[in-house]
Amino acid sequence: MSPRAASGRKKNCLYLTLGFALSCALGPAGAEPLRGSVEQFDVAKGWIPAERLPLEEWERRVPPRLKSGLAWSDKLLPVDGTEVTWVPIPDWLAGHWHIDRARFVPDKVGTIAPEAMNVEDDIFGFQQDKNGGFWQMLRSPVTNVTVGDDYYSRFVHYEQHGSKKSAAQFDLESDNLEVRVSKKTGRIASVRKRHDVYSWTTTAAGVQANDRVQFLDNNMMPKEKGAGTVSAKPAKVGPYLRVDATADGFNARESFKLFLQKNGMNQLIPAD
Repeated sequence: MSPRAASGRKKNCLYLTLGFALSCALGPAGAEPLRGSVEQFDVAKGWIPAERLPLEEWERRVPPRLKSGLAWSDKLLPVDGTEVTWVPIPDWLAGHWHIDRARFVPDKVGTIAPEAMNVEDDIFGFQQDKNGGFWQMLRSPVTNVTVGDDYYSRFVHYEQHGSKKSAAQFDLESDNLEVRVSKKTGRIASVRKRHDVYSWTTTAAGVQANDRVQFLDNNMMPKEKGAGTVSAKPAKVGPYLRVDATADGFNARESFKLFLQKNGMNQLIPAD
């Protein structure tokens, strides 16, 4: 992903996907504008911060006030990467991966979207422990942008989790906020919450990546409309390479060692 997150992921896609930085905007048919009057961007209004806020303060002050008609500013995004954790991953997943195309399969029986361009590059396995096990760093929140003809979408992945379900499967889980902005007016067109579970699985037929997407109401309960799975077949394009520092200067090596120490896993701390 890019410097904004810990996966090494970057993407350019046409439709719905995830991320623990993986997200793409749906078109106007999928939008659900929030009700509210048009409001000019004005720092003097008080609730709109002069600078990007840490996650806890951002969650309290910003999302409840976002609505259609509000002029967008990137200062409405939270500060990236303030929460850090490490999760073990299967050995086969460590390395560099590439996706060219994917297909969206809705939960509701009906038309399945054709396969479309969905370019994604991922890095899994930032560090190895003393026994050779691979670990992924997750930094939250993660923000990213996707661009369409008339709109662009800002995504905030404000909570992320990772879990090695088995030797053959690794899941990334993320709660996200999607803010869709008109390129013509610079104003918010819609705001919606979503929950993604992104599963990477290896089988005799190869590796499969499936992003299960659900949209949420204001009480964080799933809504039936729009739910589905983005399915792709990643190709491994490079080996595992240890990452000691990210592009924004974060010391991943030191973070990993401190994580192991704080969680009572001193026996796994690398010697160097």
